[in-house]
Formats: sequence, C-alpha cells, structure tokens
Amino acid sequence: MKIHCNACHTTFKMDSKRVEPDGSLVRCTKCLSVFRVYPPNMADRRKFPRTKTRNLISHVSVDQNGKIISQGMGKALDISQGGILLETPYPIEVGDISLMAVDKEVNLLEIKADLVYCKKAGLGKFQSGIKFIDTELRVLNFVKSLIIEYSHRKHTMDIEHSK
Repeated sequence: MKIHCNACHTTFKMDSKRVEPDGSLVRCTKCLSVFRVYPPNMADRRKFPRTKTRNLISHVSVDQNGKIISQGMGKALDISQGGILLETPYPIEVGDISLMAVDKEVNLLEIKADLVYCKKAGLGKFQSGIKFIDTELRVLNFVKSLIIEYSHRKHTMDIEHSK
C-alpha cells in the first residue's frame, strides 16, 4: 500500500500486513516526522454516524510531561460520538489533546482526545482526525452541545439573511 508523510508529503510503499487494525505509528525516513497509518478501507469502518458542523474549536496538545506542544483554533467540519474532523491553518502535533468550545450560554465545553491523523488538505489547510477519549457521558454531552450550538447559529444566520 502507498502511504504519505503528513509533514513533508513524501510517498512510501508499505506492506499492509504490517499495519495494525487500529493503525500504526510510522516515522518518515526523509523528515523523521511520526504519523499514524491505517489499513486499507479503514474509512469504511466508522462506528458512529457523522454530523456536519462548523463550530470553532480551541485545541491544546501536551506531551507526557504536560509541556504544550501546540495550541490554536480550528473549525470543526464534522463530529460524531467517536471523534471530530478539525480544519486548521497548521498541522496539529501528536500528544494528549484538550478540545474546547463555548456554547450559546457561554459555558466552556472541554473534552480530552487523541490525534488519529493530520494531513494537508489544500493551500494553507490541514485536516486532523481526532478521537475522543473522555468518559462516554462527557463525550455525549460535548457532541450534543456542539450540534445544538451549530444548529442555533445556522438558524440565526438564516433568519438574518432573510431580512
């Protein structure tokens, strides 16, 4: 199978039998970046349906010692009970991730997550697949709040545009 480095976009060949079902971490021999690869047809194995959204999400990545690796803002493109697809103008670094957003009542929504992959998605855009690792109840509340917030903003914008 062909794999692509998320950092330098070099293409490599890899035996798909060496890739674990949950994905495997590999190191690029050109730039030494570490990224996760998945077995072929992994995209067809989604556990939860995805809902399109356009919420602004803050993120912070930290290493094992609690040192901040990267932080910033991104736009959620879709969300499910299992994770979120986040678009940013820069790649998100591997590490423990905390995602944060604010709902319409200005409540802070925060959840813990892991970076599954980060890939270049066009000029100045990166897409990161992020898997939620928090408790099931916290995940459900986070997803529900973001979907409600997006629906509220979308409805409000539709009303303003029709005036």
